[in-house]
Amino acid sequence: MDRDRLLRDLRWLAEGNPRYAGTDEEGRQNRSMAQLMADDLLLSYIGDGEITKLFNEIRGDYSPIGPRPPG
Repeated sequence: MDRDRLLRDLRWLAEGNPRYAGTDEEGRQNRSMAQLMADDLLLSYIGDGEITKLFNEIRGDYSPIGPRPPG
């Protein structure tokens, strides 16, 4: 990921995206999900596996591909 792409994607999040569709919360951003997306964007921009691993340990069981197995 390059800096221009990172800025474009972060601006999109800052504008209130992604927005729910077809739910009671239609038209509103899920702030928790947006924060997770921003974190993942920054980690991919940094591109350092050790930093990503430590960051994921700090934020717990969240993983973009699902929960980590125990142990």
